[in-house]
Amino acid sequence: MMKKIPFLILLLSFIPQLGSAQEIEIPLGKIVDSIPVTDSTASNFALYLPQNFNDKKQWPVIFVFDPEGRGRAATQLFRAVAEEQSYIIAASNLNLKKDSLKNNINKVGPFINQVDGMLAIDRQQVYVAGLSEGGQLATALPFIYNNISGVLAVENAWINTEYLNTGNKFMFSAVACDTRNTMLVLEEIEAYLDKENFPTEMNFYTCDDEVEWPVSGVIQNAVSGFTLNAMKEGKRPKDLDLVKDLFNAEVDYAEVMRRKRNYYQAFEKLKQIEDKYDDLDLDIDLRDKIKNIRRNKAFRQQRRDYRDLVSTEKAKQEEYVYYMETDVVTSNFENIGWWAAQVEGLKENEEKFSGYKEKMASRLQGFLDNLSKNYYDAYVNSQADSRSKIFVSILRTIFDKNDPEAYLNIIKIAGHDGDHETALLYLDDLLKTGFDDINALYNIEGILDLKLSEEYNSKIREYLGEAKYYKAES
Repeated sequence: MMKKIPFLILLLSFIPQLGSAQEIEIPLGKIVDSIPVTDSTASNFALYLPQNFNDKKQWPVIFVFDPEGRGRAATQLFRAVAEEQSYIIAASNLNLKKDSLKNNINKVGPFINQVDGMLAIDRQQVYVAGLSEGGQLATALPFIYNNISGVLAVENAWINTEYLNTGNKFMFSAVACDTRNTMLVLEEIEAYLDKENFPTEMNFYTCDDEVEWPVSGVIQNAVSGFTLNAMKEGKRPKDLDLVKDLFNAEVDYAEVMRRKRNYYQAFEKLKQIEDKYDDLDLDIDLRDKIKNIRRNKAFRQQRRDYRDLVSTEKAKQEEYVYYMETDVVTSNFENIGWWAAQVEGLKENEEKFSGYKEKMASRLQGFLDNLSKNYYDAYVNSQADSRSKIFVSILRTIFDKNDPEAYLNIIKIAGHDGDHETALLYLDDLLKTGFDDINALYNIEGILDLKLSEEYNSKIREYLGEAKYYKAES
C-alpha cells in the first residue's frame, strides 16, 4: 500500500559474512534448500546458481520473498529466469504472515548479508521480488539498502513517499492480479514512481481466491525489464541474442492475448514492448501489429468499456469511502442492511458478467473488505465506546463472514454490556461458519454470566455436540 506512516529506518549495508554457510557446497543448476542463516537460529533460505555460474566474475542476484516462506517453490518459479538471463536466485524461507512489515525488514537483513558474503555479487545488479506481503517487503527494502537496482512486486506493494530517495532510481516492476483490489494499489504506486522519473513497468495476471505467484512466463517477462534496464545503464554488457529472445517472447505473449480476443490488453502490451526495447540497437517494428489491432471494432469497444469501468470503479470507491466513514462515525446500525446488499450485488455481478465487469465486481469486494478491516483495526482496540466497536465488528462480519475475530469481539462486548440477545445471535452466526474452537468460546473475558448460561451452552452443544456447562437433557 502507499502510506505516509513513518517507521524506524536502519541504514544497513551489505556486510560480508564469513560464517559456516560459506562452506556449503552449492551444485550448479540445482536448488539447495534450508541453508541456515548464521545470525539466526530459526531462519534459512533456498539458493539456485545457474549452470553457467562461475566465481571468476560478479553476478546479478534476485532475493525472493514468498509470504508463507516457501523458498524452494519460489526458487523453482525463477529457475528459468536464472538460466536464461543469468541471475543468482536466493529465496527466504521466512513466513512473513506471522509478523509485521517492520519486524520482517529487520529479520531478512542477515539473510541478505549472508548471501552477499557467500558469493560474488554484482552490487550494481541487486534485485528483490515478492508476492503479497513479500511484495510489500520488497518495495520497503530500497529504503534500507541504497544499492537495490530493481523491485518486482507481485499482487501487493508498500511505499512511504516521505522517505523515498529520488536519487536512488531503482526500477519498479509490478505484476498485478486483475481480480483483486491491490491492483489499484500497484497502479497508484507505479504512477507515482513514474511521475518521479523512476523506471517502471506494469504487467497483469489473473489469480484465484488464494493468491499465488503467476506462471513462470509472466515472471520472465517482468524480470526482463531489470535485464534490459541494466544493459541501458551500462551495468551489463549488451547481448543482442538475449535481447532478441526476450523481445520475441514478449511479442508472442501479446499475440496470445490477441488470439484470445483480448485486443485492448494486446494493444497495451505491444505499446509497452516498443518503449521497453528502445535504445537497445534492436531493429524492431511493431507498427503493423498495432495498426491491425486498432482497426478492429472489438478493440475500440474494449477500450471504451475499460475506460468507462475505470471511471465507474473510482466513483464507487469514493462513494463507499464517504458512506462508510459517515456510518462508522455515527454508528449507523440502520445502514447495516445497505452494506449487506452492496456485497450481495457485487457477488451477483461477479457471477453474472465476464471480463472487465466481473473483475471490477471482484476488486470492489476486496476494496470493501480492506476498508472495513482498516476501520475495525482502528476502533476495536481504541478508547471508542462499545457501540462503535460493535458497529465496526458487525461490518467485518458482512465483508468477511468466515473470520472469527469480529464475531468473538461482538460476543465479548455485547455480553459484557448485558446484551445477551445480540451475543447469542452472533454466537449462532459464528458457529454456522463451521467455527469449532470450543476453548476460544469459553476463554472470552468479561462474560462469565453469559458463558455459564443455559442458552450459551445449548447453542454450543447444538453445533459442536458438547458444552462445558449444562448437561444435555436425556
